[in-house]
Formats: sequence, structure tokens, C-alpha cells
Amino acid sequence: MKALVIGGTSAIGEGIIKQLIANQFTVEFTYNSNSDKADTLCAAMGAQCTAKQLNLADAQAVNAFTAALTSADTPDVLINVAGITHDALSLGDVGAALAHVHTVNFLSPATICSKVAQLMMEKRQGSIINISSIAAKFPRPGNAAYGSAKAALERFTATLTLEIARFKVRTLCIAPAFVDTPMFQQFAQGREKEILKTLPLREVLKVEDVANTAMAFIRGDIKTTGITLALTNGQPVL
Repeated sequence: MKALVIGGTSAIGEGIIKQLIANQFTVEFTYNSNSDKADTLCAAMGAQCTAKQLNLADAQAVNAFTAALTSADTPDVLINVAGITHDALSLGDVGAALAHVHTVNFLSPATICSKVAQLMMEKRQGSIINISSIAAKFPRPGNAAYGSAKAALERFTATLTLEIARFKVRTLCIAPAFVDTPMFQQFAQGREKEILKTLPLREVLKVEDVANTAMAFIRGDIKTTGITLALTNGQPVL
């Protein structure tokens, strides 16, 4: 079984790769610029794991990446993990920031999904997982670019599902709340205790919570397709 993970050097990406390897998958993952971490991860995971550099902000590079995929390269599982934030007020000249965030969080993952889904359809099997965020449903000041990009990814995935489900290709968006990652720590800026007090469970998710959910879907323990599954810290998501 083969898996393609986009954004494997992120905390969540690394956690998912470890789960895939533990479940006897051969994994290829992409990374943006951290070649040292990619090499370290490959060395730790062994021969079943390989890495390829891909800048999701570069549309031409993404197009070249997808154009190079053939039926022989078709993964059984695609997981889009990579994402960036750009917290800033939605005022003034925001065009460049919106374009950058939407390219990395939505347009490039959607482009990769489209090509891989087509290849999976030919084989009449496959699982596609897109990592979203509850930011798509919970707006907060400064979060417009990131939240709207994730909302677009969820909407795209839902429509893609209608087009490919009859070919036995399933999709899932996993939308975590706060996860204990460097991205969360950057957001918290030392205010972790204050943030915890605002959460009904008084705890943030672990990387393993997201990785375990992904594997449950891949194994078929979660029997669904086309939905967004929210993993929250206790707050309800309607």
C-alpha cells in the first residue's frame, strides 16, 4: 500500500507518517524547505519512506508535480497536511497575503487532489484526506485568510466527493481545533494557560489524535465519505 503525504515535515504530517509506516504503508512525502528534517525523518522511518521537495506557493511547481504523476505512481492514500497561517486584520492592501495563504492552503491541495483523484478513479479505489481546521467555521479577528482558505478546501472536497464516490474513492476533511504543535505555540506566544481556560475540555489536542483519526478512516473504521469531521477541545461545531 502506498501513501502520499503533502507536508510531511509538519508536526501533524510527521505523526501521520509514523502511523502509516506502522501500518505497513510505503510513504512518499513532500516538504517545503526543511531538507534536514526531511532527511532525518526518512532515516528514522527506513526504506519505506522517501521525500520530495515541493513549494506549494509555487503554482508552476505544483503543476509540474501533478503532471509527473502516472497510473504507476497512484497512491492508495493521499493526505494533504501542509498549511500556513497569516494572522492580520482584513483591512487595507490584503491581496498578496490572501493570494499566498489561499494558494498554499487551498489551491495547491485542490490541484493535487484533482490529479490523484483521477488516477484513483481508474483503479476504483483510494482514500483522500484533507487536513482543515475549525477556523473554517469559527471566525476570529485576524483569521480571515486562513479560515476562508480552509472553508474553501472543505467545500471543494465535498463537491469532489459527489464526482468520485461511485468509483470507490472516499474523502474526508479532518478539522482539528488547537493541536499541540509549533503552530499553536506560535499563536499562543506564552499564553497557553490563558487559552486552556477558554476551552471546555481544558486541554489541547495531541498530534496523535489527528493521526489516529486519519488511520481510522483509512482502515474503514470510520465509514463515511465527503464530510468534515471536527476534532474539538469541547466546543460544539454545528
